[in-house]
Amino acid sequence: MTEQITMENAVDWHVCGLIVQGKPNKIDAIQTALLAMPHTEIPVFDAEKGKLVVVMQSHDKHVLHEQMEATRDIDGVIDVSLVYHQQDEN
Repeated sequence: MTEQITMENAVDWHVCGLIVQGKPNKIDAIQTALLAMPHTEIPVFDAEKGKLVVVMQSHDKHVLHEQMEATRDIDGVIDVSLVYHQQDEN
């Protein structure tokens, strides 16, 4: 049986920074949906302008990509821009 790869035992590690533009009246629901995603943080946001800085991490670039795409499907999200990506190998 093969060992399941997790963030703790992964060889690769990915982090990305996103700017998420959302409808200001939906900002609370957008934050809740984003924070429900594993290894996702919102270090800064402007509720009046509907802008959020989002940091996502994963041991798998495919998982990270799926989470970024899922962000686009959150009710109230207008646009998602990838502004930073880093991969680190142990």
